[in-house]
Amino acid sequence: MMRIYFNNRPIDLADENITVAELLRQQNVKSGGTAVAVNNKIVTHDIWEIKQICDGDSVMVISAAFGG
Repeated sequence: MMRIYFNNRPIDLADENITVAELLRQQNVKSGGTAVAVNNKIVTHDIWEIKQICDGDSVMVISAAFGG
Protein backbone atom coordinates (compact mmCIF):
# COMPACT_ATOMS: atom_id res chain seq x y z
CA MET A 1 0.00 0.00 0.00
CA MET A 2 1.27 3.44 -0.84
CA ARG A 3 -0.11 6.94 -0.50
CA ILE A 4 0.22 9.57 -3.21
CA TYR A 5 -1.32 12.98 -3.76
CA PHE A 6 -3.47 13.27 -6.88
CA ASN A 7 -4.33 16.90 -7.63
CA ASN A 8 -3.56 17.70 -3.97
CA ARG A 9 -5.92 14.95 -2.73
CA PRO A 10 -4.37 12.03 -0.82
CA ILE A 11 -5.21 8.62 -2.25
CA ASP A 12 -4.06 5.17 -1.22
CA LEU A 13 -3.03 2.72 -3.91
CA ALA A 14 -2.90 -1.03 -3.38
CA ASP A 15 -0.51 -1.51 -6.31
CA GLU A 16 3.00 -0.25 -5.54
CA ASN A 17 4.07 -0.90 -9.13
CA ILE A 18 1.99 1.66 -11.02
CA THR A 19 2.79 3.89 -13.96
CA VAL A 20 1.41 7.32 -14.81
CA ALA A 21 -0.70 5.74 -17.58
CA GLU A 22 -2.24 3.16 -15.24
CA LEU A 23 -2.93 5.79 -12.58
CA LEU A 24 -4.77 7.91 -15.13
CA ARG A 25 -6.84 4.90 -16.22
CA GLN A 26 -7.72 4.12 -12.60
CA GLN A 27 -8.76 7.72 -12.02
CA ASN A 28 -10.81 7.80 -15.27
CA VAL A 29 -8.71 10.56 -16.81
CA LYS A 30 -8.74 10.73 -20.61
CA SER A 31 -5.29 11.19 -22.14
CA GLY A 32 -6.33 13.65 -24.88
CA GLY A 33 -5.61 17.26 -23.95
CA THR A 34 -4.07 16.22 -20.63
CA ALA A 35 -0.80 17.32 -19.03
CA VAL A 36 0.79 15.50 -16.10
CA ALA A 37 3.43 16.60 -13.60
CA VAL A 38 4.98 14.37 -10.97
CA ASN A 39 6.62 16.25 -8.10
CA ASN A 40 6.35 19.48 -10.11
CA LYS A 41 8.15 18.04 -13.15
CA ILE A 42 6.28 17.63 -16.44
CA VAL A 43 5.99 14.02 -17.62
CA THR A 44 5.72 13.87 -21.39
CA HIS A 45 3.03 11.65 -22.88
CA ASP A 46 5.57 9.38 -24.57
CA ILE A 47 6.82 8.04 -21.19
CA TRP A 48 3.50 7.70 -19.32
CA GLU A 49 3.59 3.91 -19.85
CA ILE A 50 7.02 3.58 -18.18
CA LYS A 51 7.16 6.41 -15.62
CA GLN A 52 6.64 4.79 -12.22
CA ILE A 53 4.73 6.50 -9.40
CA CYS A 54 6.36 6.18 -5.97
CA ASP A 55 5.06 6.41 -2.43
CA GLY A 56 4.59 10.05 -1.44
CA ASP A 57 4.63 11.39 -5.01
CA SER A 58 2.51 14.40 -5.90
CA VAL A 59 0.75 13.94 -9.24
CA MET A 60 -0.91 16.99 -10.83
CA VAL A 61 -3.19 16.45 -13.82
CA ILE A 62 -4.52 19.31 -15.94
CA SER A 63 -7.04 18.64 -18.69
CA ALA A 64 -8.05 21.12 -21.36
CA ALA A 65 -11.73 21.99 -21.55
CA PHE A 66 -13.26 22.10 -25.02
CA GLY A 67 -16.48 23.67 -26.09
CA GLY A 68 -18.00 27.00 -26.71
